[in-house]
Amino acid sequence: MKEQIGIVAAGLIALSLCAGAQAQIHSPGAVFRLGVFDGASNEFAPGAPSSQVVADAASPDFAAQWYASQPADRGNTSAATAPRAIRFSISGAPATAYRLRVALLMESRSLPALRICVNEHCGLFYPDSPPDARMGDSDDTFQSVHAPADISFVFPGSFLHSGEDRMTFQVIQSPDRVVDDASLTYDAIELDTAAAADLAPASVSAVQPTVFYVRQGSGLKELVDVYVRGSGRAGANDFLQLMVGDNRFRAPLTGDEDFGERRAEFAVPAFPAGSKAQLEWKIGGRRYTAENVIAPKKKWTLYLVPHIHLDIGYSDYQPKVAAIQDRAIDEAMDFAERTPGFKFSVDGSWDLDQFMQTRSAADQQHAISAMKTGQLFVPANYAEILTGFPTAEALIRSLYFSAAFSREHGTPFNYANITDVPSYSWSYASILAAAGIQYFIAGPNGHLTRAPVLIQGRLNENSPFWWVGPDGGKVLFWYGRHYWEGGILFGVPPEVNAGRATVPVFLKTYDRPSYKADAVILYGTQQENTDLFPQQAEFAAAWNLKWAYPQIKYSGFYDALEAIAQQFGGEFPTVSGDGGPYWEDGIAANAREAAMERQNESRAPSAEKLATLSSLVNPRLAADKGALDRMWKNIVLMDEHTWNSHDAWSDPDSDETAHQSKVKEMYAVDAAQIADYVTRNSMANLADAIAAPRGSLIVFNTLNWKRSALVNFDLERGREIVDPCTGAVVPVQVIEESMKLRKVRFMATDVPGMGYKVYALRKTAGGTETSAEGPTQVEQSQNSQNTILENAFYRVELDPEHGAVRSIYDKQLGKELVNQESPYRFGQYLHVSGGDKRPNTLLQY
Repeated sequence: MKEQIGIVAAGLIALSLCAGAQAQIHSPGAVFRLGVFDGASNEFAPGAPSSQVVADAASPDFAAQWYASQPADRGNTSAATAPRAIRFSISGAPATAYRLRVALLMESRSLPALRICVNEHCGLFYPDSPPDARMGDSDDTFQSVHAPADISFVFPGSFLHSGEDRMTFQVIQSPDRVVDDASLTYDAIELDTAAAADLAPASVSAVQPTVFYVRQGSGLKELVDVYVRGSGRAGANDFLQLMVGDNRFRAPLTGDEDFGERRAEFAVPAFPAGSKAQLEWKIGGRRYTAENVIAPKKKWTLYLVPHIHLDIGYSDYQPKVAAIQDRAIDEAMDFAERTPGFKFSVDGSWDLDQFMQTRSAADQQHAISAMKTGQLFVPANYAEILTGFPTAEALIRSLYFSAAFSREHGTPFNYANITDVPSYSWSYASILAAAGIQYFIAGPNGHLTRAPVLIQGRLNENSPFWWVGPDGGKVLFWYGRHYWEGGILFGVPPEVNAGRATVPVFLKTYDRPSYKADAVILYGTQQENTDLFPQQAEFAAAWNLKWAYPQIKYSGFYDALEAIAQQFGGEFPTVSGDGGPYWEDGIAANAREAAMERQNESRAPSAEKLATLSSLVNPRLAADKGALDRMWKNIVLMDEHTWNSHDAWSDPDSDETAHQSKVKEMYAVDAAQIADYVTRNSMANLADAIAAPRGSLIVFNTLNWKRSALVNFDLERGREIVDPCTGAVVPVQVIEESMKLRKVRFMATDVPGMGYKVYALRKTAGGTETSAEGPTQVEQSQNSQNTILENAFYRVELDPEHGAVRSIYDKQLGKELVNQESPYRFGQYLHVSGGDKRPNTLLQY
């Protein structure tokens, strides 16, 4: 809300400067209500009108006649920008007073004025926008400047008359704050009767220091906005005067509005907190005075991190994404040469990996030099990982490329970032800390309900904070509001004027005593997989030419958080745990390959161990590091957050969907093939060093402890397995039989940790083949009686008819955990229809 409010006598209309009022129930005295006060505009028509809007309050489709967004009129009035009308009726004589409440949403890069006319009486209002974390419009709440901007005022009943009345609304831009595509979005509008006491003569003023400072002459001055509200049209000699200390400022008051708000801007020399701001103004033949107490704003620094998001797929074919991302590196280094101070951050070291494979030696060296001199920044993470899906080992391996590159070339290895994905598994904090990573920066996409951790958790408002992992390791965490905050605040390409409205709203999040720094991070300038807009290289200079503060500095993530951390002096809040594995739902698009991936992540360490052991046992051998690196890269890329084309849900049979899906699948297939090849090759090499007779069966254990486990093996007919330790024949369970082989399963017992056990294979006596006691696999599937699994803690009952769990009984709690009354089976996946068209409660809460 606007700050430092003073009230003085006079005037005919009572007006409130409060913004962001809470939603309320429809008043019993309501004349009409358009929409719902819920921070969202879903009930209104989307898009732009083709003719002038006149909504009839008596119509059953009142809300549908109104359009959600209204662009500002810039002198070329169209159907979209023209005044929009609400037609309503008053039965009998009008009441003494009425209250109009207009709930607005800031969803563009500006906060223009709204001109409201009640029949022939008009007024102009400048909405203000406080920080807000409500869900509201699902397409926009994840943006850094989405916020309410409400207007409420009381006017006399004489403005209305019995019968039909009309109220109009038009969005107006101030000439000095023009921004392309400026607009306001409507949440709801309500007209109620008001008490006569609400019309008590009053005029309201607010003196509001801003975050903007300018240099005039040799001095630094802070821009101060002054708002006065009251009734009466401005005359030729009407004025507004502000006194702060010994400084006096004066501006004419103009405009033919009958009521509303007038604004003046003054550049005021430095003043201390607690300063008195004295106002005097004359309007409509009356003179008013007021006194406000004001304090200066921080002199902010905005660390702008030029950056584009990496989706390996989604927006285009994976090979084309590689070309675009590598071209962005070329462009960024070109910008840095032309514009000293420009810096660029890639979104994952995959970008650098592709670049080094496809560029000349000179370009490769250029990139390495840019990394060393702080023009190009590369995070520790290979790509944007879904941290809830992979094993901890795979998360560790996602850091390997950057770490190896850093050791080889002397480039920094000190931060990680994850873009788009909104939440991260708790173990990731420990993994980063153990790898020597000091800072973790996240740019989430809190779009829709897929990540309420952002809207509800407000981690961005509490940044930076220590994120402490399960083992006590910690990283300093900066959680942004979105991953292209520069683009949201300034546009693409950026406009200096856009920041006049957006930057103050963005900074209100950090304008609190507990935030000790005078700098913030603006995460990213563009969305995924795009060429760099050249205008961003010149933007900081253009901005800093106009404003002394907030000043914009190009930065990398590490440098920006390092500077902010120093101002905090090490005193940060601490957060443990995580926000759940949001976005891992996309994995279901490739469920078969996802299952293969989980198996790969289990087998890959075994393959690597066996390859290493074979090289230790036989010095003439060497582990195939190239193959192992390819295996782990495939695993990491399978864990990357992009799981299909952007139009896969609407056009699942399109070529792009099919090709992107095939590439994703091949990551799992290739990793599985490499793991299998290396494992079998290494075991063959190790077998050469084991003194075992020809035809022996060797079982390897790649874990660190002795264990017994089931082994599958193709056993020739007429042969049996013998345990050499006991001399006994090992019982086997026949799974499947063919002409020459039996596929059997047996229990390998007491195999040493990181060791092996040798079994003998011999002909059976008299051709008799020994099988394990108990039913075969086929027989088991037919035995419906064996449906109970039980230990000291749980009793689990299976449902063989449906292949589901019927019951899970917790013996300690004495409680059944499966709802026996549910029409669905335990763990059953449901496809719920109706989520394709919004608004709906499947996507929005």
